[in-house]
Amino acid sequence: APYFESVIGREEGPASANATLCVVESPLRSSNNMSRRCVELAKSGRSACKKCKVKIDKDELRVGVISMKDDHEMTSWYHPTCCPKKKGGDLEPDDFEGFDSLTPAHKSVIEDLCAGELPSAKKQKVSAGPSPRLDDPNATEPGFKALYDKYTAVTLPILKDWLEVNEQPKTGTKPELVSACVDGELHGALPRCPMCEYGRLKRQGTGFVCKGYFSDEVKTWRTCPFTSPADMIERLEWRSPDQGPREKPGVEKAGGKAALVDSLDTTPLEGLGLREQAEKLVEWARKVNLSLAEDGATATIAAGTALNGTRTEESQVDLKAAAAELVRKFPPRTENKVLKAVHEGNGKICALLKEYGDLMEKHGENVHGVRGTRKALSAIMGLTYEITDPKVLLAKGTKVDGVGKGTADKIAEILEKGTFDKLEEFRAKDAAL
Repeated sequence: APYFESVIGREEGPASANATLCVVESPLRSSNNMSRRCVELAKSGRSACKKCKVKIDKDELRVGVISMKDDHEMTSWYHPTCCPKKKGGDLEPDDFEGFDSLTPAHKSVIEDLCAGELPSAKKQKVSAGPSPRLDDPNATEPGFKALYDKYTAVTLPILKDWLEVNEQPKTGTKPELVSACVDGELHGALPRCPMCEYGRLKRQGTGFVCKGYFSDEVKTWRTCPFTSPADMIERLEWRSPDQGPREKPGVEKAGGKAALVDSLDTTPLEGLGLREQAEKLVEWARKVNLSLAEDGATATIAAGTALNGTRTEESQVDLKAAAAELVRKFPPRTENKVLKAVHEGNGKICALLKEYGDLMEKHGENVHGVRGTRKALSAIMGLTYEITDPKVLLAKGTKVDGVGKGTADKIAEILEKGTFDKLEEFRAKDAAL
């Protein structure tokens, strides 16, 4: 039945003089009293039970509670065992809209519900986590389901521990982090971009790309054009949090972490102030080719942070421990690395072009020249044939996007004498620093 609202209406003027009492008929809006029941077979598998939060499968019997909210009807769906009792009275089968169209078996379920003979379900906790994404690239891999269940059963902080120890991105939804962990255990951890050495590899189609990285040295985003088929990426060992992080590449080639730290002569540093010690540590780090930032101020801050981390209660610092921390965080750079090109015969060309692009960036050359070199490098890495005549890269019908005349000339020099003049100029400039 309708109810009545009292409304005090006032016209402009003295507050009490023109006050009038109006009675306005309004439809009843109480969701508890207006609620109705309906029943049907689920039209899809998208709805979830309001009580237990479990998805209701397509063609599964579901009960709807229809209520009014802001003058609109809203239906909340439940499993029959989760359906709430009607307030202020018992339920009858005829109270359910759509009851007459049900099969005898489904009618029996609703009759049991009304009679109170249907067991009431407690709220279920879905411990298995979200369902695997249908577009997951590993969905058809053997062992995928078991690994997916393994990682969905753990909490978000534990997932992030797995990703952190393997130096993988930790941002995203839980299904995305679970998918990353499954991919890592199946194939190994993704390395940093082999071209720029700092960017994160991201899956794109059937391969991987690098979008670049934020450079702390110049405080700007550095783009990277690297693209590669998935099978050309050399994965790293997938480690558990109990195993701890893996050794940084390059330490073994330098004689091991201990040998690097032992090469530091601490005698000249003793008695100096913290800033002077940090500057001396930077000089030592440059000599052993640690991958500190080229910017002196940034490198000094990193060394100072390492020193402060070893400070004792007596305000003394452990120089060797600080050096070990720098080696851990900034492992030696890998020089003259032969990039893994699709055709191994182009590996040396790729390595020299990469070195050229890195030296251009280091010495502040035009950013468009750096990008052009790296774009050409990415294109050459993806070639399925060995370059024996650079003119093929420019010819009509065989033109390779991203490779121009300048790059072709440099490749011609590499094929003739193993290097090219521009690279040697930058090497000389770098050695003079």
